[in-house]
Amino acid sequence: MNMGQFPGDKRGEAGQTLVDILIGLALIALSVSFAVILVFGGQKILIDRDNAVQARVLAKEGFEAARTIRDLDWDGLTDGEHGLTFSGGKWQFSGTSDVIGVLTRKVIVVSESSDTKRIESRVTWQTDPQREQKVELVTLLTDWQNAPPGGGDPGDTGGGGVSGNWQNPQTLGSVDLGPGNEATDLDVLNKIVYISAAASAAAKPDFWIVDATDGENPFIASSLNTSPTLNAIDVSGDYAYVANNEGTAQLQIIDVRDINNPALIVSYRLPGTTEDDTVGNTVFYLDSKVYVGTQEDSDGSEFFIVDVSQPSTPSTLGSYEINDNVNDIHVRDGRAYLATDKGGAGLMVLDVSNPAAITFLGQTFSGDVASVFNIRSSLTLIAPGQDFYTVNTTDPANMTNLGFINVGNVINDMTTRNHLAFLATSNGNREFQVINVSDPTNPTLHSHLNFPQVATGIDYESNLVYISVRSNDALRIITSSP
Repeated sequence: MNMGQFPGDKRGEAGQTLVDILIGLALIALSVSFAVILVFGGQKILIDRDNAVQARVLAKEGFEAARTIRDLDWDGLTDGEHGLTFSGGKWQFSGTSDVIGVLTRKVIVVSESSDTKRIESRVTWQTDPQREQKVELVTLLTDWQNAPPGGGDPGDTGGGGVSGNWQNPQTLGSVDLGPGNEATDLDVLNKIVYISAAASAAAKPDFWIVDATDGENPFIASSLNTSPTLNAIDVSGDYAYVANNEGTAQLQIIDVRDINNPALIVSYRLPGTTEDDTVGNTVFYLDSKVYVGTQEDSDGSEFFIVDVSQPSTPSTLGSYEINDNVNDIHVRDGRAYLATDKGGAGLMVLDVSNPAAITFLGQTFSGDVASVFNIRSSLTLIAPGQDFYTVNTTDPANMTNLGFINVGNVINDMTTRNHLAFLATSNGNREFQVINVSDPTNPTLHSHLNFPQVATGIDYESNLVYISVRSNDALRIITSSP
């Protein structure tokens, strides 16, 4: 018998049990540790997620604050890093940042040009001393109120910015041109409205001047028969430049110094037009030049630049062959933006800084485009088909769509002021439409009105919108509700 071991000795079993207990306790401790890590880790993830959501809300709010500051006073949108405060019912810059809980917000303003600023709304927070999280949003804001809507005509700035409630527009006044007269376009200058028209008979007037000094009681000051029909009009200073539906006189110039007695001073056939049905479709005046678009000419050009520094003796400076109809023109900063019927080139951009050597910059859109309006190099509004599109035209060779909205029919003309685009359309229930373009990636219908007939032309001046209508009741003056 081994003298070191006794029968029934339990010490080995007890030692094994102790080891098992220790292992069990270690496993329990490890499980608790993992549970604690998971609980606190999950809480940390939830906190980070909540902070990120709140940061995005604050960054977007920073954008909206910058917009309201811009709308109140462009000069208040100063370059630099800013915090925000809401006081007296409006947003104001305050300091270099503002703190909301653990989140720090900065609105950074950088001038891109004299009328464009880059806005960065940045929100940061610390998840631990070594790790900073942030949300950044970037946009561009433009000096809508002071930028001339026509692209630079110092005599036609359009007055101040929009005011009142444009979600509830109202008719202020209207004018009836009498039976057999349908308005095709208009331009307003200092509350005097110049209207081009299609007349039912050759002997009837096709050019009208309306005195709308009292917007509630506008009246016809005078009229003129240029024969046969006028399709478009642009007025600057003492002269009205009209596109005539006549192949031998596509551009006409009317002296309007006496609004009670306008006088046709010249009918001008564009050089190189080979067909008598190559009529004037559209005109745009800027800096003593008139840009004219015509219907398609099989052998000649459809886009012309005409020197009118001496209105009685216009002369063509240059032309460009489009090979289809030019429906609308907008010129800004040495570029001409054309709305055309050409396949693959509904929107065409030309360099017109040297009229004698017009050069092609780019084109986009396969469908016909009825109207175009350039706000800045990075934002152009166009009307292909029944849609309203916002397009980034910074690089005309690589233009990109930003957003769109269907308006239900053709947009015959458009203009803008501040964050609103005003449309004259062929929609039978919404001939006048207002589109909010404060976010160009998401244009939205702001309001609309129904007229008896198609809206053909549109202009803006000092919180009034003037619309030409294809009916006897040819002029509508619209304003916001109080």
